[in-house]
Amino acid sequence: MRTLKFLGMWAKMTLVAILAMVVEIATITTLWILAPVAAITVLAWAAVTAGMWREWRAHATGYTHQITDLRRERV
Repeated sequence: MRTLKFLGMWAKMTLVAILAMVVEIATITTLWILAPVAAITVLAWAAVTAGMWREWRAHATGYTHQITDLRRERV
């Protein structure tokens, strides 16, 4: 189930990145401006993909998020 959720989230994120690239290509006509903007988009996509993959692998190997200590300040 986690794999399907991961693939669904990754597919949505990839679709958004592709749409961003299409908009960038359609609106920016100068190659010297388009290249860095497209590189930033690709790097952001790669960073988020790597983070999602690491989270998926952590959960696949049994890691769970849990709060072990809840502290409240008394007034």
